[in-house]
Amino acid sequence: MPVQTYPPCPGCGEKLIRKPAGRCPHCGADVAQFVSDERDRETRIEQVVAIVSTILVVTVMILGGGLGIFEGVLMYAAAGVFVWYLAKGTFWSKRSGDTRGD
Repeated sequence: MPVQTYPPCPGCGEKLIRKPAGRCPHCGADVAQFVSDERDRETRIEQVVAIVSTILVVTVMILGGGLGIFEGVLMYAAAGVFVWYLAKGTFWSKRSGDTRGD
């Protein structure tokens, strides 16, 4: 399930929670295309993460099938860290003034 994000306005930097008539309620900048581009970007990231996650799960199941519990847990942990690294762009992006992803 996608996480609801509120991108910052390209004009004033405020979170775009409401977008009446495709404009920023704070500064009045036209944000319809910007919001659409952000949604498309997040959709692409989610699709890539879903594909990579599926491939990793199948690979770990095949390769880790004969291993012990400790080795299996380590393989799943490594795969989870890798998917988290790929997916963190969905939740935190490097924008001016945004320090959560640093």
